[in-house]
Amino acid sequence: MTVPRPHPTKVSYDYPLGGLDPFDVDEPRTQHLYEVNGWSRAWVAGEPWQEECRVVQDALPVGYKALSLLEKLAVVVNGVVLREWPETRHPADGLRRSTDDAQRLSVRREAWMFPYRLVRQAGGGASGFDSYEDAIATAVRPRPQPATVLVCRVLAHQRHGH
Repeated sequence: MTVPRPHPTKVSYDYPLGGLDPFDVDEPRTQHLYEVNGWSRAWVAGEPWQEECRVVQDALPVGYKALSLLEKLAVVVNGVVLREWPETRHPADGLRRSTDDAQRLSVRREAWMFPYRLVRQAGGGASGFDSYEDAIATAVRPRPQPATVLVCRVLAHQRHGH
């Protein structure tokens, strides 16, 4: 059986220079990336540029957008987990699991409000989850169309101009 591989990603922001394709599965170390109406390149978690906010804001113009720092935890192609990586940091303040089922059902929460996110390589929005287990279970479900998805943890989220 041939193991599927993700297609190269159309990167919206060529930052950091020399960074990895966000859907790369060859790098063995956990990676981070930015999402702001498109993708940045990924980089190995812990490398110094991830905290350089001014550089990030210059490289990724946000304006009236939202900027999310994501930690890549898995790449799934057509329901097959190609690779998983361990979590490396605590989630950002305010991104906590909801233990109240009534709250989860009665209040519509945007994807950025959840600590885990499933994002599609082809675009089309993101889905939020309270746990990695829920996100990966959704990622591996059979779909009518082929799909490549990342399972990520939201480390930080900033809304600009709202």
